[in-house]
Amino acid sequence: MLWFTPKCPINAEDKDWLEDSFLWLVEEFGAERLKKTQMIFPNEEFFPDDFTGDVPYLKKTLRRVSGFMGVAYEKIEISLFADEKPPMLHPLAASDSKGSGACGLYQKLRSRHLISIEENLLSNPTNLIATLAHELAHARLIGENRLSDDCEDQELLTDLTTIFFGLGIFTANSLFRFEQFTNAQYQGWQTSRQGYINEEMAGYFLALFAFAKSETNPAWTQFLDTNVKHYFKKSLKFLEKTGDTKLNRL
Repeated sequence: MLWFTPKCPINAEDKDWLEDSFLWLVEEFGAERLKKTQMIFPNEEFFPDDFTGDVPYLKKTLRRVSGFMGVAYEKIEISLFADEKPPMLHPLAASDSKGSGACGLYQKLRSRHLISIEENLLSNPTNLIATLAHELAHARLIGENRLSDDCEDQELLTDLTTIFFGLGIFTANSLFRFEQFTNAQYQGWQTSRQGYINEEMAGYFLALFAFAKSETNPAWTQFLDTNVKHYFKKSLKFLEKTGDTKLNRL
């Protein structure tokens, strides 16, 4: 009986770009860093602080995420902005903001990392952590002069960097949200999107992370949302069965 060869769940162009990006991150941060990186779970083991949705909670969460991302907490300044209107930039700061609707904003001022977060994120721990990770990834890429501020793929690479540093569950689960609501007048549903990569790309990059670390059935997949988990499983099966990748296992 012949078995069908698994198909790659993403197109060839995205596959090549994601694998090249993974190899670039290994080159920049080192294979040893990847070996030591563990996937961060959305549970009390990694985030033991009670959720309060206020500024003290934000600062505690920032301290934890900065530790995972390898950014010195003492060099970070955090602020909030409202109504999707980021604060005015310092004239000497470089911003990653590409217009209105940003969830976060990163600025480098001398040796300081200035991060601004849209205040509505305080009500959603997953999206808050994903946004903090994204802005701190800018600190690792732009702030450490690993990537130019005018790089065309800067935001995509920044999302991938969060996965490389172990915050992939939060990044992936914040890409698409479906929410039902009921109030005094209406009931219905709404969707929202966050981040720059799509769910298929996130699933494949998470599979590259697992494949490179020889994790054939990682426990952290239990925390992935349904869509991303589907793409992850298809991607990892493809990589395991075909070996069709530029990556070598660690």
